[in-house]
Amino acid sequence: MVTDRSARGIADRLGDLIHAGRLPQGLPLPTVRALAAALHVGPTTIASAWAQLRRRGLIHCDRRHGSVVRGPGTLAGRRSASLPPPPPVRLDLSTAFPDPALVPDLAGPMATAVARTHWRTYPDDTADVHLAAVLRETWPFAAEDFTVTSGAHDAVHRVAGVVLHPHDRVLVEEVADASLLDIVEDHRAQAVPVRCDDEGPLPEALETALATRPGMLLLQTRMASPHGHALSRRRARALVPMLADHDVLILERDTAHALAPTPDVSLGEFLPGQTLLVRSWNASHGPHLRVGALAGARRVVSRVRARQKASGGWPSMLTQRALAQMLTDPQTRETIRRAGATYGDRRQQMVQALREQGLTPTGVAGLSVWVPVRDAAAAIRSLAADGIGIASGAPFTVSGDGRSHVRIATTLRHDEHARIARALGEAHRR
Repeated sequence: MVTDRSARGIADRLGDLIHAGRLPQGLPLPTVRALAAALHVGPTTIASAWAQLRRRGLIHCDRRHGSVVRGPGTLAGRRSASLPPPPPVRLDLSTAFPDPALVPDLAGPMATAVARTHWRTYPDDTADVHLAAVLRETWPFAAEDFTVTSGAHDAVHRVAGVVLHPHDRVLVEEVADASLLDIVEDHRAQAVPVRCDDEGPLPEALETALATRPGMLLLQTRMASPHGHALSRRRARALVPMLADHDVLILERDTAHALAPTPDVSLGEFLPGQTLLVRSWNASHGPHLRVGALAGARRVVSRVRARQKASGGWPSMLTQRALAQMLTDPQTRETIRRAGATYGDRRQQMVQALREQGLTPTGVAGLSVWVPVRDAAAAIRSLAADGIGIASGAPFTVSGDGRSHVRIATTLRHDEHARIARALGEAHRR
């Protein structure tokens, strides 16, 4: 029975039936007009519900064969998986992987960690005491509790697992990392977009979104992927009063903070009791570290830690101790400082080339650029034919309508900036 006959209500009810297995994979669904007549709603309402289910990966629509159930198994990681595999190109800028030449050596810190760790005994907690001490010195607010996870993605997933319920609303940036949108959808929650400028969420946009009574605000505070915004202290102060009036958990993600040229600003400075901050070091210190830190509101962190202990799901103490060594080693810190400056220069080169073509990339810092163009598909095809791969913007927007944007990674060294900008400029002017 469908009690809420809005497009969202119909999509949620059918989604529940699919997840419960009551609508099995491969089951043909009624036509739009037939279901509209049965539910006494307009065809556009059903078409909108179908579109929502399709974006969630729960149904497949085909003009010739109609709509069929795909099943819940296709949902996890749908947006990330929709990014095409690395194409057979000479320069792949579709994914912002770190430049191996700028990543510090892990061998020395790992050897030191092995030598100094009692690795024949089980650890007492999820977090290594040495790493915890190092991180607490640089945390932007006094966190009530602390744990270590297997990267930032794991931390956000675990928080969502203890906080979110089906159909909860989660505020996210209008343009957000595809993996964050995947996590919201994987927990059967509803992503509510919040428009941002270079300083973060716009106050009027956040105020409107808060009226939906969300359970969580998911925010990238610096080097936001792919938009490139960074939360300013001025903007944070403007957002705090409205957030303080709502029972909403704030989950901040700062995954490239060691490389960030912008100030370290957190809403936890003002609202420590309702804020969590997630950090990781994969982009700066090496993709194989897989260490994330989660600290903030004790009521959530304690539940995450309890589940970690039940499953054994946290990084090894050796890896944590190696990261602690790297974070305090002067030579490694200098390597990271140079890497941050280099990434900044490379991004600026791309931004300048795009502006010379009349394009307007967003943001102030990041490992990629987000570029609005009139015909993204044509730009992607043109560059692929020239041996250069870039990504469509579609997976990075809540509604999937980012096809008028492209994302270009700026982490690798190359001299193709003018060529890329020219191809995008031509696609934009068509």
